[in-house]
Amino acid sequence: MLPKLISILLTFIQVIIALEILLHFFEANETPFVKLLNGLSQPILQPFQGIFHPVILSGHTLDLSAVFALIVYSVVGFGIQKLLGILKMK
Repeated sequence: MLPKLISILLTFIQVIIALEILLHFFEANETPFVKLLNGLSQPILQPFQGIFHPVILSGHTLDLSAVFALIVYSVVGFGIQKLLGILKMK
């Protein structure tokens, strides 16, 4: 049950961050959905803000700190899932 819950939470975090990266890259308008997504992603991305400078590509901004956060959350989540799998086998 716990591995499944961690998997769902990890997927939720990954989707929120990925959407935030895409919406920021394509300069999405401040619609209610975008505001909701910003509110959800802010606490998730806050520890990573300012680690890297954003990159400008053809006038679009790629937030490398958010990309790094996505990688870190994915690796940590994967590690937790593997650790729980190992503990379950014992």
